[in-house]
Amino acid sequence: MSRAEKIAKMATTSAGQAKQDSVVSRKRKKARKNVLFEAHKHCVECSLPIPLGNESLICDDDDCRANQERKEKSRKRLSILLYAGVAIFIIPIVLQLIGALT
Repeated sequence: MSRAEKIAKMATTSAGQAKQDSVVSRKRKKARKNVLFEAHKHCVECSLPIPLGNESLICDDDDCRANQERKEKSRKRLSILLYAGVAIFIIPIVLQLIGALT
């Protein structure tokens, strides 16, 4: 096979691949336009789709509900400890300032 024949063969192969890729690309674009998904949100625990009308952030599964309650309690406890820790450090400073002013 001569060099010119090799180049011609590679050119036809490349042209065929380009044509096939463009067809696939067009099909993907058409598929994206025609596919409609029902509006939904996802459970924060298990990531299962739940309807938008559901007010809670979790699905109806008891495990998800228990995990969410545990996380809520932990978050509340942490915020209380944070405020108490800040108060423990600020109160002595305020008392020293009040004592220095009098």
